[in-house]
Amino acid sequence: MDSEKKGKTEKSIKRVEAARNVAEKKLEEKIQEVLLLKGELKKINTKLKHIITQKNLALEGAFENINDGYIRTDLSGYVVKMNGVALDFFGYDKNTQRLSATDLIHPDDLAYGIKFFSTLFKEAVFANYRTRALTKEKQVKWIQVNGNVVKDLNNEPIGVQGIIRDITAEKKEEDLLKESENRLAFLILNLDYGVLLEDEKGKIILTNTKFCKLFQISQSPSFLIGVDCFATLGNVNHLFKESEVFNARVRSILEKKRPVIGDEITMVDGTILERDFIPVLQGERYKGHLWTYKDITLRKKYRKSLEAQKLKYSSIIANMNLGLIEVNTADEIVMVNQSFMDMCGASQKELLGKKGKETFELVNDIDRVKIESDKRHNGESSSYEIKIRNKGGSFRNLLVSGAPNYDLNGAIIGAIGIHLDITKAKQNEELLAQKKYELDTIVHNTFMGIVLTNRGRIIKTNATIQNMLGYTELELSNSSISDLSFPEDSASFKAYIRQVNLRNTDNFVFTKRYKKKDGSGIWTKTNVNIVRDKNRNIKHQVVFIEDITSEIEKTLIIDLINNLTKSILDKTDITEIAWEIVNNIAGYLDSDDCVIYLVDTEKEIIEQIAVFGDKLAGKNKIINKLVLAKGKGIVGSVANSGISECIKDTSKDPRYVMDQERRFSEITVPIMSNGKAIGIIDSEHKQKNHYTAEHIKTLESIASLVSIKLTTAISIKERKKVEIKNDQLLKKLEKSNDELDEYAHTVSHDLKTPLQSIEALVSWIKSDNKKNLDESTLKNISLIEDTLETMNQLITNILKYSIAGTVLHKEESVDLNELLEEIKNTLVIPEKFTIYTSSNLPIVKGDKTKFQQLFQNLIVNAIKFNKKEKGIVAINCIEKDSFYQFSVKDNGIGIEKKYHHKIFKIFHSLNKNKESTGIGLSIVKKIVKLYGGDIWLDSELNKGSTFYFTLKKKSEKNAWKKSTRTLE
Repeated sequence: MDSEKKGKTEKSIKRVEAARNVAEKKLEEKIQEVLLLKGELKKINTKLKHIITQKNLALEGAFENINDGYIRTDLSGYVVKMNGVALDFFGYDKNTQRLSATDLIHPDDLAYGIKFFSTLFKEAVFANYRTRALTKEKQVKWIQVNGNVVKDLNNEPIGVQGIIRDITAEKKEEDLLKESENRLAFLILNLDYGVLLEDEKGKIILTNTKFCKLFQISQSPSFLIGVDCFATLGNVNHLFKESEVFNARVRSILEKKRPVIGDEITMVDGTILERDFIPVLQGERYKGHLWTYKDITLRKKYRKSLEAQKLKYSSIIANMNLGLIEVNTADEIVMVNQSFMDMCGASQKELLGKKGKETFELVNDIDRVKIESDKRHNGESSSYEIKIRNKGGSFRNLLVSGAPNYDLNGAIIGAIGIHLDITKAKQNEELLAQKKYELDTIVHNTFMGIVLTNRGRIIKTNATIQNMLGYTELELSNSSISDLSFPEDSASFKAYIRQVNLRNTDNFVFTKRYKKKDGSGIWTKTNVNIVRDKNRNIKHQVVFIEDITSEIEKTLIIDLINNLTKSILDKTDITEIAWEIVNNIAGYLDSDDCVIYLVDTEKEIIEQIAVFGDKLAGKNKIINKLVLAKGKGIVGSVANSGISECIKDTSKDPRYVMDQERRFSEITVPIMSNGKAIGIIDSEHKQKNHYTAEHIKTLESIASLVSIKLTTAISIKERKKVEIKNDQLLKKLEKSNDELDEYAHTVSHDLKTPLQSIEALVSWIKSDNKKNLDESTLKNISLIEDTLETMNQLITNILKYSIAGTVLHKEESVDLNELLEEIKNTLVIPEKFTIYTSSNLPIVKGDKTKFQQLFQNLIVNAIKFNKKEKGIVAINCIEKDSFYQFSVKDNGIGIEKKYHHKIFKIFHSLNKNKESTGIGLSIVKKIVKLYGGDIWLDSELNKGSTFYFTLKKKSEKNAWKKSTRTLE
């Protein structure tokens, strides 16, 4: 039993194991199938992703090339993609800064936009979203956006994409249409005749204020829309005189449904209405009708009056100066007046019944009369000009105004024409045109630039100013005077404008710089003339501009050389000389940076020793002093070659060494001594093409002038190391000073000789050709003579100034009281002047001529600038221990304090005129310095000036003379 049971158990176990093995095998097969399916699914998924990616790329490519703009943003609203159309629309490029959707939406629509986009994520798509957009240039445009939420493969939102369409023009049209509808509704509402529009069922569609007023309806027009017309209006028969007739006529018109025009009805109060009925049809289908009621009471009332007036004014019409003609619809003349008969050269009998176009012969445009006649028949009025030959053969120019002629019922019955003889006006117009052409020719070809402006804006220019500045006429017409001016010159110009605005002047002349197209400047003599209207308001300004650049530059060069010569005359230190050079020439060159380099031949270097510009720190201190190897940079090249260079654009020159910042123009001139460069003058400007050949010539002249001084200074510097050679250096310095003085005399003499020759030649030309020269040429020759005289005086003054600091005569005792008496006898003193000494003057030792120059210049100055009825010059002296202090006081025009430091500068005059050369006070100061003194002044504008100066005592023998003299 046990064995049988055991056997059964074993069999059962085997069956279970066999079943388990089968199940495991099946499971393994299923696992393999699942793995295979998973692999296939992965391949399909990869393929699907690839297809989606391709589709997305294709979609993006499609968006890139569609005609509308495409924009995609992330969930934060930042733009991640824009196609070319969108970029062009908003004005951004692909490399622009990060953009947000809020940057593209108008600020006023931003709240609406945020609200719209918040709803977008709920609905996933949006359509016809309209908003105002803002371009990069802040231009406002209207756009319509259609789009959707962009999702990833997991169906999660990752951004928003949309197609934008520019609807700016469409929106504008909508606004215009809406505005037009509003205007039309307003117009209909306020028409001066009653309007009633009903549909086919008698419901009111539209009515207006006039209709309600005529039919005494209390409700407003808007209240009546949609209501039954008959029920609302009720019985209005009582408003009309023939009420039954009115009612029957309305029924008849509504039954027939045919148009009725000009139906007249009379109301009880005497008002006469003109009624029109127009059926409204859609194809052949009746859709309603329109009633209009026009109040024609006044027209009826005055119809007879007009007939009477016509008779009343017929005699006036017949005799007025304007030619009058009336024709019927067949263009036959039914009436003419006397003036028209005179113009045609025909009688009334010859004209009446003729066709209007046959009244005279047209010289040009022969179809014009017929064209205008046809217009009259169509109810049009117009004006036009014609040229005719009348019956007598005379040519006349006529201005014709034609209008249709209506009968009392408003029907066209012909036309009326008014003719004005403008023959004389035409001739004057042609003459004026010819004169204008001649004037324009003169204006455009004159040597002087002419500009017409209005409050600074340029209206018109001539060819001379265009060539002068290098601009075209169109370029100048789009500019203003301020565009052509240098900012630093504006203060002086504004002072004149203030006087113009205060109406104190209508003309002023001043020296002004103008900016050329290439950035350079020219000096001009500018004459501004103000043109005002009858109320004295400014209409425009006529500006005459004369180029005086060469004259100004010559003056500047002379001043520059004189000032530089004076400033370095007593300098022996090489650094002091260098600082004087840069300070004097920087202003002339208008430089941003000006440097003096010293060449060290032993060390083979060049070193900055003086600067003007940004490298200047405090007085005579240099920031980051530059030292270059000889031969390096443009400066080093010039140091080696000894030849000046002018670089128009340093960006194209590899030798350029940048010091602090790049400047595009550079001029470099060597200071030569014995064939070698001992120093370099180098100047730079921020703009290209700033320096000219004239600048090089000037700097080379200055380099030659300072070469001796610089050589001397270098020699002194070197020889200070060797005390043995001090005497030799001092002698060389004295010799150099003598050579400079001799140079000044030589230059003055050499300049005068050609001037005298020019003056003689001009005189001979004028004498030999006097009969052949016109007034303009004689005037120009006089200008040349005046200029020669001025230049001659200028050279004389230079000579005077050069010898003012030199004693030419032996020293002697000079009684200043007697000296003033001699001055009085020499000068031409106006009777209104009193010149006196308020104390005894001393006897001093020195050159009598110098003292005479000293006092004479001060007295002449006091007389010249005194406009008062009674002039006074008081001379006084106070004795001190070691010097005498003199004063010369006047009651003249005075000098503003801001000019006190300038008046002693050579050629600096506060009154620019022929008599005032600006040399007198410079000579006075030089003589005072010669005798060890100082000079200063105290002055008050319009009250007078007092010049004080001191003269050092020479010996104790000087005594005061006990006498008082008055010069009158």
